[in-house]
Amino acid sequence: MTVSDRQTHFGFKQVAEEDKAAMSPACSPRSHKIRCMNDLMSLGLHRLWKQFAIQISGVKSGERVLDVAGGTADLARAFARRVGAFSRTGGQVWLTDINNAMLKVGRDRMLDEGMLMPAAQCDAERLPFPDNYFDCVTVAFGLRNMTTRNRPWRKCGAC
Repeated sequence: MTVSDRQTHFGFKQVAEEDKAAMSPACSPRSHKIRCMNDLMSLGLHRLWKQFAIQISGVKSGERVLDVAGGTADLARAFARRVGAFSRTGGQVWLTDINNAMLKVGRDRMLDEGMLMPAAQCDAERLPFPDNYFDCVTVAFGLRNMTTRNRPWRKCGAC
């Protein structure tokens, strides 16, 4: 079977696309250490990349943002401050991740900062939102785990 026959790469092997999602929870035991791992993998640059992404996004107060595979909620928290997700602006930020343990890490961080925002466990390639619903869709390190990388962007009206 070839990649065009619904096969994809996972590490150094080829697997069926539908089997890849079942392999994603491999980071569950390490979910509390993922921020340290991100620091090591990017030599700390991921913090600057995230700040840059927020700056160039152009999101404004009252807009809707979707943070895909956003486990640690770094981007979701920053976008929430920018769109006014806690005021009467109508701004909204959704945090999503396929991995429940990672989603809990992000949700707990949001709650610890007094941020009450929706968090949904879902597959980035099968998002439960209507197309063109969000003004901005972001994904950081989660992009490396996606088989069909263009699917999440359909949720963004500007894409």
